[in-house]
Amino acid sequence: MSVELRTATADDAPAITALLERHNLATAGENAVGEPEVRYWLTIPTLWFQLAERGGQLVGYLDFFTEDDEHFVADVRTLEREAADALIDTAEGRAAGGRIHGVVHGDDELMRATYEDGGYTLVRHSFQMRIELDGEVAEPQWPDGLVVRNFRPGDAEPVYAAQQDAFADHWDFHPQSFEQWRVFTIDRHDFDPSLWWLVEDGDQLVAVALNWWHASGDPEFGWVQILGVRPAWRRRGLATALLQQSFRTFRERGATRVGLGVDAENTTGAVGLYERAGMRPIRRNDIYEKRL
Repeated sequence: MSVELRTATADDAPAITALLERHNLATAGENAVGEPEVRYWLTIPTLWFQLAERGGQLVGYLDFFTEDDEHFVADVRTLEREAADALIDTAEGRAAGGRIHGVVHGDDELMRATYEDGGYTLVRHSFQMRIELDGEVAEPQWPDGLVVRNFRPGDAEPVYAAQQDAFADHWDFHPQSFEQWRVFTIDRHDFDPSLWWLVEDGDQLVAVALNWWHASGDPEFGWVQILGVRPAWRRRGLATALLQQSFRTFRERGATRVGLGVDAENTTGAVGLYERAGMRPIRRNDIYEKRL
């Protein structure tokens, strides 16, 4: 019986969550996504979802992110090659032109082979890095004259501007509109302003650490989603201090570990900085590219 594709709805959240759990356990050895996170994804207007079913059973999942008419990101999760091929084909049809980045998570050899057989080229790696909070966490050292505080009402646009500036030299950076940025940050179901740390130099916001609890819903797993320092304020220890502040905040709230994702070839030396702060790579993800 061949697979059939259809568009996902909010009612599919439990089945999608179960499929993702099976996939994550097979490719990474741990669960990565809880149902509240999946339900949130299904509300994002720039994500397009397709499900692959065989005999009424869910066997594959695609979310397809559209940044503009040129760049698209495909995330396929399945343990079956027929479903993988069908979902990649429908993603390419949806794009019609431009270039697609396909993400391979951890040890997902099925998707790695699917992309390579489909004419995709490996272009980049990223790491998931993690620290176990089972020892001392250094107290952050802040440069004189700077103010460190949590997010407050009215900070949204300055934080957005600081993040865009901090990541403008990042590989494959694409500017987001403020409205897009809000969807992925302040409008999230689990937004907690007390987990966000901002650094000010006078009236300028110069660095940010935007944190959440891990998407799995594990109450002992903290996640540093965005850590950025504006170029003119780099090499002053702000990234390290923000990381340490984040670790200490999470540990105070019961976390036993904290993770983040980072481009393996980050030009600011982020991987080395995170390692010096006590983190270590636990998984590599690959990005494949195809120009249509």
